[in-house]
Amino acid sequence: MRSERVVANHDIPEHVPLRPTGDLPVIAHVVWADGVEEWRPARAVRWTRTHVMVAWRDDERDPRSERHEWLRAADVARSVSWLVPPDRAPA
Repeated sequence: MRSERVVANHDIPEHVPLRPTGDLPVIAHVVWADGVEEWRPARAVRWTRTHVMVAWRDDERDPRSERHEWLRAADVARSVSWLVPPDRAPA
């Protein structure tokens, strides 16, 4: 039996949409129960004004490993521009 890591920053909205809202590529900020944080590629499949349900596969080759988690909208982005660029040698 596979043990699934627990997402510590999951947060279910007060009103959950009953049907999928779409299927958009996103980057999700995930905080695991052990304190490890990561930004990982995912898909936004449902959302409200304040929350987004994201989906990803723990093992890309195994469709049964797909999981769905509700996160606050602030933990989900379509793109990022705040990453630190690599050092560039002076010209």
